[in-house]
Order: sequence, then C-alpha cells, then structure tokens
Amino acid sequence: MGTYETELGYIVTETIDGLDVTDDGEFVCELRGKCLDDYRYDGDIDDDKLETDIKETIEVEDFLESQQGNC
Repeated sequence: MGTYETELGYIVTETIDGLDVTDDGEFVCELRGKCLDDYRYDGDIDDDKLETDIKETIEVEDFLESQQGNC
C-alpha cells in the first residue's frame, strides 16, 4: 500500500477499500475500489486522471449532501 501526492497537493493513500484522499490533513473523499496502479502508465502516475476522479467524486458527494435536506 502506497501514498502519493498529486500536483494539486492531495495526499492519496491506498487502503484495503480503495484510495483515501486528504488535503491539509483533512479527509476529502474516498475512491472506492481503486488503487494507485489504476492511474499508473509506463511507471508514472497520471496526475490529471487521478485529480479528475477526485474532483468528480467531491462533486458527487457535495451534490448528494445538498439533496439530503430536500427530501
């Protein structure tokens, strides 16, 4: 299990369940079922693809959270 820092400063840590993402020590999101190798091409991690998945996950979680109060 490894740890990786993206260009935007997210710290991505592999866990049994997937990738935990933190920013300045605060939990941001989890990419369930993913590992760093899913983003590795020719030995290097594709920051753009990883950060896109992080941003999309954050957007979905924010949307779902905003909808909880509308039921």
